[in-house]
Amino acid sequence: MASQLPTIWFLPSPDERVAVESLFDSIRGCTIYGDKGFIDADWQHQLYQHTGNQVWTLQRQNQKQQHPTCLNRFICRVRQRIEGVFHEIQNTGRNPERLLNKTIAGFCVHIAAKLASHTLRLLLKRRFAIDVLTFRQAGACSS
Repeated sequence: MASQLPTIWFLPSPDERVAVESLFDSIRGCTIYGDKGFIDADWQHQLYQHTGNQVWTLQRQNQKQQHPTCLNRFICRVRQRIEGVFHEIQNTGRNPERLLNKTIAGFCVHIAAKLASHTLRLLLKRRFAIDVLTFRQAGACSS
């Protein structure tokens, strides 16, 4: 009888860049927005040479070279959107870290459903001014 136990174990790396490098082996020619943990210019250049991916991060205040203010604002807006979606996914319904899915496929379906729900909520709010919590249109008269 074959063992049902995992045969390969992956330990988390203290440096997130190691995980990112393995992920970027399958992603090429993209623009990536990261946090200050990915700020190393030599690492960014090496990644660009290897994969064609360009990493943009906010600069630390004590760095000599700074991005233009408009680029910093743009990066902040992109990161704010991403963090907002992550917050929505984690804090609506059941937290993904506490899901009891039995398979990876089940987990992926659950996350896809959460993303679809979030996208539909945004569409209804922006396109039709409908608040999904009350199902009322903004600006509609209440009788």
